[in-house]
Amino acid sequence: MGGGRARRGGELTLHELAYLAGGPWRVAETALVRMLLTARVEIDRHGMVRVVRPRPRDEVEAVLLAALGPSGTGWLGAPRAAFGPSAPARELEAGLRRRGLLVGGDGPSTGGRSLRLPTAVVVPLLIVVAIATARLSVAVLGAEPGAAVVAAGLAALLAAVALTRRTPPSEPYARPADHVLPLLAALGAGEPLPPGWCLPEDAPAPTGRTTWAVLAATGVEALHRPRLTAALRGGHATRTPRRVR
Repeated sequence: MGGGRARRGGELTLHELAYLAGGPWRVAETALVRMLLTARVEIDRHGMVRVVRPRPRDEVEAVLLAALGPSGTGWLGAPRAAFGPSAPARELEAGLRRRGLLVGGDGPSTGGRSLRLPTAVVVPLLIVVAIATARLSVAVLGAEPGAAVVAAGLAALLAAVALTRRTPPSEPYARPADHVLPLLAALGAGEPLPPGWCLPEDAPAPTGRTTWAVLAATGVEALHRPRLTAALRGGHATRTPRRVR
C-alpha cells in the first residue's frame, strides 16, 4: 500500500490519498464508490449494499466485502465501520506516518510540564531543599516548627517549578502534514498537481471528467450526483430510483 517519498517524486496510491484527505472513513467511501461505478456493487437509496461481483482487487476491498457477510448484502455502515480498526487501515496510517505525510493524533490535546532532570535526581534534591529551608528558618529566623514546615514546603514547591519546563500541547487528531495541503487544495480546485507528486492509479471515473483522485481527496460530492451522495450520507432525495447507478 506504500509509495515513494512525497517530496522527491512522491507517489501516492488512491487509498493513501483518501486517508490523508479524510481518514479511514474516506478510504472506505472511495473504495465503495469505485466498486459502485465499476458495477461491482449496488447501493440503493436507503444505503443498502448488494455485492454483484465479490472479487476484491486489494486488501481494502477485501475488508469491505467481508463485512457484508456471506449474503453479500447489508447496510453500508457495516463495511465502513469494519475498515477503521482493520489491519489495512493501520498499515496505511503507519506508512503515512513513517513518510512524514500524516502528523498529530498521538497524545492529549493539552500541554503540561516535564522534568528537566531525571526523577532520581529531582526527588532527593527537593528533600534536601525542604530540610535545609526548615533548619534555616528555625536557626536564623527563629521560626516556630509549624512555620518552618510551611516554609520548607513552599521552598520545595518553588524548586519543583524551577526544575520543570512547559511542554507544548500535542494535536489530538491526525492530520495531513503541511506540505501535503497544497496537493489536496490543487485536487479540490481542479488544478495541476504540485511538483513532486504522482498518482499512478489516477484515471477519469466512468461518470465523466471527475478523476478517482478528486473523489478520494474531496469525497463523493465531487461527482455532483445528489442521489448517490444522499445514499452515502444517509440523506433523503426526491424521485430517487431504487438503485443508484
